[in-house]
Amino acid sequence: MAYRQRSNGLPFKQMGSDKNQVKIIGEDTGKIKVDKNNQSYVLQGYDGVGAMKGDTIQLSGDFPKVDGKLIEGDYYGKETTGSKKRKDGPKTFNIRTEE
Repeated sequence: MAYRQRSNGLPFKQMGSDKNQVKIIGEDTGKIKVDKNNQSYVLQGYDGVGAMKGDTIQLSGDFPKVDGKLIEGDYYGKETTGSKKRKDGPKTFNIRTEE
């Protein structure tokens, strides 16, 4: 996975033992939404540690939420196969809670 550049030119970090994982910060996301396939997701609100503004974060399982938002915390995710095929534009990640 190639490093993406932040607006300040610095690369995003890859986290965890799996080099394809990225760290996503819960407080940097918007409200939880549900798509037409009943999949919960949030949009990244700011350039963060592992995701950029506009990226889609798909939620798998039961995630802690308050007032319809993903609760603060560190989550680890992997870029989806379909997202890896896109050269430009926002990326899509599946995340799990930190164990």
